[in-house]
Amino acid sequence: MSNVIDFDSIDTNSEDLFDVVYEHLALPDSTYLGTRITKKMILENNDLSSSDKKLVNEVVQSVEWVNTLKRETLNIPTYVTEMVEYTEVAVLKVTLKADGSNLGKLKNTAKLFHTLIPYPVILMIELDGQLAISLADKRINQSDSSKLVIEHYYNSQWFSVVSLKRNEKEFLNDFTLKNVSSVNYYELYQDFISMLLALEASYISGSYSTKSSRISNVAKSEFGSSQEENVDHSDDSISHETFNEMSNEEKSHLLKELASLEAELTNIRNKLKKEVQMNEKMRLNVQARKVKQAISAITSQLA
Repeated sequence: MSNVIDFDSIDTNSEDLFDVVYEHLALPDSTYLGTRITKKMILENNDLSSSDKKLVNEVVQSVEWVNTLKRETLNIPTYVTEMVEYTEVAVLKVTLKADGSNLGKLKNTAKLFHTLIPYPVILMIELDGQLAISLADKRINQSDSSKLVIEHYYNSQWFSVVSLKRNEKEFLNDFTLKNVSSVNYYELYQDFISMLLALEASYISGSYSTKSSRISNVAKSEFGSSQEENVDHSDDSISHETFNEMSNEEKSHLLKELASLEAELTNIRNKLKKEVQMNEKMRLNVQARKVKQAISAITSQLA
């Protein structure tokens, strides 16, 4: 496949978006596993809650462990510390039953399979031709080093080939093994996470930043900083660090903070509609202005 997906040429009658994106992911044949995971195998897990079992029975159609990325199948070093263990990355395809209501089951489905698989997972969820991608940060459980616990989930929205936005097309073209680090499996996986975070930011900023452009922008920023090292920024009220310069943890925190502020602003606006006391309206307007300023400060970092 070429380095760029031609979405306009996809025949939606004969080609699933999963097939196109998976091929573009460009995983070596040596990593292919192709093992079907039956519902019975999943339901035999004693840690499943009743809601998890219901999800498996009523929502999940099929599960395939498509690829295993590990030292024996892809010559990339492992990465293990006291906190994290990246010795293997699993690639899973989960197909949901063709029911429109299952579109809302994305988060629960992703959580279930990230929890079930004892490795970092590239999870590709398919529903009636639509596709969603999910990743999750995992760390070693400090009370039981044989287990991993999930710190963060990173889920895309549902992609449909007939309604893909420009930023989504750019993300899907960026989402390939050729564009991630081969230093070790931790860096590889973090690069994929960075792509999902860049996609989330692009819904706000209006443009998706590819890995190559992110590296270029960070380099330019660092060069600019060295030229301005004598400038006093001690009175700056907000950080001038751009989104691309941040760690994935910082990016995730920033996006969550933005979502929280937007929810707060919505709440204030709802109160304003109902408020009849002028003094209280004035107080709420002042509060709304401060929240808008905080939102503006964050969105300016996403550009």
